[in-house]
Formats: sequence, C-alpha cells, structure tokens
Amino acid sequence: MKLYAFLLAFMAIPAAAQSTSAHLGPDGHLAYTPTSRGDRITDFSYAGYMGGGVALPDAATAETLTPTGQDDTATLQSALDRTAARAAAEHKTFALQLAPGTFHLGKTINITASNVVLRGSGVGKTILTLTEAPHLGLHIGIATATSSDDEDTTPAEAPRTTQSNTLAANIYVPSGIRTIQVASAAGLSTGDTIRIDRSITAAYIAFMGMNLPNRDGKPEHWTGPHIVIERTIASIAGNTLTLEVPLTDSYDPKFGGGTDTTIQKITPPHRLSQVGVESLSITCPALKINLDDPHFDGIQIGATEDAWLRDVRLEETTNSIAVLSTARRVTMDHVDIVQHIPIQSSAKNFAFSLGGTQTLVMRSSVTGDKVFFAATQAREQGPNVVLFSNFSGDQSIEPHQRWGTGFLVDNVSVHGGAINFINRGTMGSGHGWTMGWGVVWNSTADTLSIQAPPGAINWAIGSSGQRVGKPMPISGAGSKGRPTLPEGLFESPNHRVKPDSLYLQQLLDRLGPQALHNIGY
Repeated sequence: MKLYAFLLAFMAIPAAAQSTSAHLGPDGHLAYTPTSRGDRITDFSYAGYMGGGVALPDAATAETLTPTGQDDTATLQSALDRTAARAAAEHKTFALQLAPGTFHLGKTINITASNVVLRGSGVGKTILTLTEAPHLGLHIGIATATSSDDEDTTPAEAPRTTQSNTLAANIYVPSGIRTIQVASAAGLSTGDTIRIDRSITAAYIAFMGMNLPNRDGKPEHWTGPHIVIERTIASIAGNTLTLEVPLTDSYDPKFGGGTDTTIQKITPPHRLSQVGVESLSITCPALKINLDDPHFDGIQIGATEDAWLRDVRLEETTNSIAVLSTARRVTMDHVDIVQHIPIQSSAKNFAFSLGGTQTLVMRSSVTGDKVFFAATQAREQGPNVVLFSNFSGDQSIEPHQRWGTGFLVDNVSVHGGAINFINRGTMGSGHGWTMGWGVVWNSTADTLSIQAPPGAINWAIGSSGQRVGKPMPISGAGSKGRPTLPEGLFESPNHRVKPDSLYLQQLLDRLGPQALHNIGY
C-alpha cells in the first residue's frame, strides 16, 4: 500500500521540461539548436581553474605565521615574500600558513609571484582586519594594487605580435563556436596564442542603437574602438582555426568582423599562476559612505591565470572581489560576503566584479542591500559563470557596462532582488548594452529583466521571477513615451528544465564524471 501511494505521488510530479536551445539528446549529452546564422549557447564549462573540472590544489606549508597583536602588514608581507622565494627556488607551490587569531593590516598585502598561497586556519579563526586609512586588503598580480573601481583602467602589458592576419572576408562568425576562418593561416601553428581584435565601427554602434545622447553636455561613448580577446589554437585545417575555448560573441563582416577583425599571433602577457587565498576572513570598519568616498575594499585579482579563492568570508568591505581584465581561469568557491551598512550614494558597489575571462563563482553568497551581487565589466568576453549561489538584498545580478558577452547564471537564487541583462543606457558613463549571449538557467529572483540586444540573444531558461520590461534609461528624460526594449528568449518560465545545471552537464559532456567529482559535485 505504501509503495502504491509513493508511485501515485511520484507520478503526480510534473516531468522536468527541456529547453529547445540546449536539451538532452538520446545519448544523454546536450544538443544545441543554433540560430539561422549558426549562433548557439556557448559551452561554459571552460570557466574556472585550469579551464574547468580540475581540483584546487592543497599546497605544502612553507612556514606558519602568528599575529603580533600590533600592525602585521610588514611581517605578513615579508613572510609572503619568503614563501615566494622558496617556491621559485624549488619550483613548487607553497602556502604561508596563518595561525588562528587576528592580523591587523594598515596597508595592502600583495602577492606578486607565482606558486604562492595565503592560507588561514579557517573562516572566523584567522581574521585579517583592515585598519588605518581605507585601503584594499589583498592584491594578487604581477604589480602592486591599483584602483578596484567599477571601470578597470589597469593597463595590460602589451603582448608582442609576431604574425598578423584577418578573418576571412564576408563570412559571419557565430557566437558559441570554436572555429574561425582566416584569410590565411600561414605562420600560425597549433598551440599559438592569438589576439582577436574586432573594430567597433560607426555602423555597428548605430545598429546597436548606441549613438547615445549627451549626458550633462558631455558625449557618451558606449565602447572603445576595439574589443579584443585571447584564444589558443587547438588545431588548424587549411585556413580554418579551431580554438581551445569557444568565442562568446559573433563577428559580422557588416559590423567590424571579416577583414576589419585582425588575428594576431602574440607572445602572451606575463601572468602569475597557481596562486590562491583560502580559509580566512577579512573584516574592516562598517562605513556609512558614498561610493566616491575613501573605502575599504577586499581582494583584487589582476594579471593571473589559474588562481583561486576558497573558503573566504568578507565582511563590510565596499568592493569585495574585483577580477580585473588581465585575469583568466579563476575559481571562487565558498566565498561569502556580508555588508550591514549599504552605500549611501546612487552609484553602487560590487560584491563580485567579474572582468577577465573563464571565471567561475560557485557555492558562494552575498548578503546586503544596494550592492551589485555579481557583474561583468566592459568588453569582457566569457565564458564567465556564477553557479549554485545565493544572494539576499534589494539589488541585482547585473552585467554592468559596455558589451560583456558569455555570462551564465546557473542555479542561483536572488532573494529580494533581480537578475538584469539589460541596456543601461546613459547610466554610469554611458554603459549601454551590458550583455549579449548570456544565459540565466534554473535560477530565481523577485524580478527578471532579460532583454534582447540587436543581433544577439540573452536566454532565460527554466527560471522564475516576475518578468519586467524596461526602456533604455536616458539621463534627464523620463521613461514616459519611450518604448520598452524587446525581451530576450524565455523558455519554460517558472518551470525548471533538465539538465538541472547547464554548467555541470557541459562539463560532464566534455570531460566526464571525474571532472564533476574534482570540483565537489
């Protein structure tokens, strides 16, 4: 009788729907439905440490440091420098182990060498307290800290170009694919790093509707003159290059693609590798301030690859985590951010500011009002992913400015706020269209504003929340009379789809079940 009742109850549960755009095929792998031009949902599984599916390492301890009860900045920096020297001498990754207790930091701590881990004794056990004048807590990168404001102006090291060509003429390159045709593959080889440099033309800006009006008498500039991305060549057949990581934007020969897009063989800029921060808390005084007032920030990740934050809590930091455009292949796992006093100005701060590419935030949380929970930045191509995370407060997950592409929000809950993939118009300094080719998968929020940029798609699949349409905001003008912008592609609204996680299914398809086990799933 009990079995019969169980079967009746099971049969009453509605079967999970499937997305048309990305659905499980008969072989149990994802199948994708492209647009008429070949665009498709990208494979986001390349996001994260070592390109996804690789366990974070456990580094051997170089030495253990105990707090002094006074300012520990110089002592901690010296110990990190000794750890870096040993790592370089032995060609291994080493951790500086911090004992339980509170370390007082009056200035920024910098990790500027590869194979260095700063490891505490646990969240709430090892505490880095930021003191003295407001400053950044930790910086990871080849140089010392810079501003961690919303617009990354950090100058990247200019890569050395040894070969230059263009995309093939008059061929549209769809978003989400790994192959491109070039005018000539002469001089290129498997394993080469290339820089894809797309011109932003006046025709493209007009097509996107981004010839914005002036703001306070000053011209708005939606993007810079170029959008660039690094990729590595996996193979070459004739003049067709297969890339290791898919592209997350399209290249239309009518709008800066084709021969207006250069393919440059480069020597990649120097980045740190195998660096991490784990098992500690960062705190600072809670300040009632405007965003342009001096403030304490948390962690900035600059020119790095294969870096991580694991089991970290940040409390009261204004801009908590900033991944700059020079970073790639970063994992943040179990990173929790709490802010008790919201910013006072209309300009808002960031919990997770995601520049760069191949960044994965998972099993993390943010609690606080008037803070962007997670945002991509200007002209950044993904894949970038937020996975199985929870955010609470009255603000939003919201790509921030100037045409980021390839952002996945997967199994994320926003309690009291929104998920917005929108045109921000003249907000900020003319942020305009913020996201194209982005996906919200099996996620929930109080409201969802998912808009359709010209020539691109944003998807909301299996996700729940009140759908809110918005016009493009224009400074000094009310919304009355201005049209609501077109909505993105909603599939199975308020009804979850299978697979449960797009990222995990893509990782499973690409690397097998061990890859899921490696990252704790």
